[in-house]
Amino acid sequence: MNALIGSPTGLIHLIAGILALILGLAVLLMQKGTQAHRRVGYAYALSMAVLIISSFGIYRLFGRFGVFHVFSLVSTFSLVAGLLPMFRKIRKPSHYETHFKRMYFSVVGLYAAFAAESFSRVSRFGNFWQAVAWGCVLVFVTCFVVFIRMKPIWSARFGKGRIMTEPTATSAS
Repeated sequence: MNALIGSPTGLIHLIAGILALILGLAVLLMQKGTQAHRRVGYAYALSMAVLIISSFGIYRLFGRFGVFHVFSLVSTFSLVAGLLPMFRKIRKPSHYETHFKRMYFSVVGLYAAFAAESFSRVSRFGNFWQAVAWGCVLVFVTCFVVFIRMKPIWSARFGKGRIMTEPTATSAS
């Protein structure tokens, strides 16, 4: 177990990662615009923030700032860029589509990192870097194909704000 966790920071990283994986998938599958969607979405964002912050305290692989820390910076950008449209006072229909696309790829990036980590621990996938590459490529290609196939449907729903509704004064309480 010590090889998996390594330190208290590693344990925090592992717990935040598991929560983010579960919450990220849940929020993608939920009906959009509901109070439950917002709550699970904020929980996902919080777990991702803890995951990202804790990643900068882990240096076991390279002993210094490495390529996975760069991916943490990319993940930070993806998460923030996905949340920003929802913090606007006046939201346009395009803001919902932007939010959905960016958050979708935030979750996809998380699953790619999970696959890379998992594949690198299984020796059948070649050396470390081959395993990391295979894990990322398989997840990204699969999710990109799903995105391209579903984009017309999702754009019709989210781009026009049909499913994502603004909270009213009565539903906000």
